[in-house]
Amino acid sequence: MNSIFINTFIKTFGITLSLSYIYIKVTQLKSCNLLKNLFIFTFSILVSIMVTCFKKIFPGFTLWISVFVLYSIFFTLLTHYKFSSCLIITIISASLSYITLLISTLIWTIIFLIFNFDTFNNTILLLLISILQFITVHYFFRIKRFKNGFPFLNNKDYNNYFDLFILIASFIVIITCFLLGNYKILSRDIIFISLVCSSIILIPIIRRIFILYQKQKLIYNTLKDCEQELQDTKQKLQTALEEKQKLIKSNHEFYHRQEALRKKLDDLIKQTSSSFNTEFGEDYGNLLDRINKLSDEYSAKTYTQPKLTKTNIIEIDDMLSYMQSECTKNNIEFILKIDCNIQHMINNLIPQNQLETLLGDLIRNAIIAINHSSNTYKSIMVVFGIKDESYELCVFDSGIPFEIDTLLNLGLKPASTHESEGGTGIGFITTFETINSCNASLIINEITHNNYTKSIEIKFDNKQEYIIISDRYENINNINNSKRNIIIKG
Repeated sequence: MNSIFINTFIKTFGITLSLSYIYIKVTQLKSCNLLKNLFIFTFSILVSIMVTCFKKIFPGFTLWISVFVLYSIFFTLLTHYKFSSCLIITIISASLSYITLLISTLIWTIIFLIFNFDTFNNTILLLLISILQFITVHYFFRIKRFKNGFPFLNNKDYNNYFDLFILIASFIVIITCFLLGNYKILSRDIIFISLVCSSIILIPIIRRIFILYQKQKLIYNTLKDCEQELQDTKQKLQTALEEKQKLIKSNHEFYHRQEALRKKLDDLIKQTSSSFNTEFGEDYGNLLDRINKLSDEYSAKTYTQPKLTKTNIIEIDDMLSYMQSECTKNNIEFILKIDCNIQHMINNLIPQNQLETLLGDLIRNAIIAINHSSNTYKSIMVVFGIKDESYELCVFDSGIPFEIDTLLNLGLKPASTHESEGGTGIGFITTFETINSCNASLIINEITHNNYTKSIEIKFDNKQEYIIISDRYENINNINNSKRNIIIKG
């Protein structure tokens, strides 16, 4: 057996045995009994013989990649870990084994230089290096910090990030050690094959990076959603606490006044039980007025204006807040629903100033219509949403319907019968100018199938249509003498 074979075997066996020992220590395998240790030792010898025999046939880097795969399969069968986990730990163990090999080689080289050993046996030197390598590995894991291996490799919370970082670092160490140890014999073909093998190994690393990026992105989005929910919850809690405090204060203020009224009622009951007199009617009427006044006072004090959903566009929020206050003054319920991205509407469909004007005109008209209605249900609902794949603004109200002449001339000429209440007569002229400039459609629907009598919908569908949906469609058609292009549906 020639000396080259022996030298290669000793060097390889030192690397593989150290790799196996590091693997056991890193993962803290509890089930490694004497039989398994002997099995691992035998496997290291067989792998070393294989590398020694095939070294002249296959490029060194390709051969060692095969060794890493073999070790990963071996430890997968031995420990029942996932193959991917075993491969990562094998590469980490190999990089540590190479590092200790370089340290041992450096130490012995310095010793030989100090003592001027000009001639020495390569076999003995390699044997000494392998022994020192194993001793270095052994005492490395006697250090307190590393005596329990690398726990983070088994920590599910940090596994992905540490695996990725250490895998890349270990891969760089292995390539560096290989190039340093074989720079004299590297040919162009070997370098090319090594680069190809390196690229193949990098594929799962890049894949893991991409998966980690996607996970991190999902975590970030989830955190943003949680932050928003938490902020909304805090705001609701603050509002609830304020309302609670307001109710407590109001109840305290009205308690004694309520008790005074109760006493008055008791006195009246006693009076009526004894005799009927003319004073009873006056006292009863006076008492009823006081009760009604107290009830109105209590309602006014305990009323809390609902918080509107924010559009995150200051001017639009200000307009909606103002119109809500106008509804409150007129004892009208104001509801706002936002089911789309309003910023997208402003950026792509309608300028911000035109949307402000549109909201002001439509809601003001709805308030006037409700004030002229005998309907006890007084409500306005503003909806931003998407319907039939088109963005839309829709205003529902429970007010009086449009007159037919008004519907036919809407947007053509100023017309208002409520100038004293804020109607200028040009609101819908401005509205039609806006929707025409945006290629939007105006839809007036009097068949709402809910508590609202009508809805006015601005639909950004690039059709520029005027549509009326009404159970009065026959009368509207008959009166439409100008034959204005109106789509009338029943």
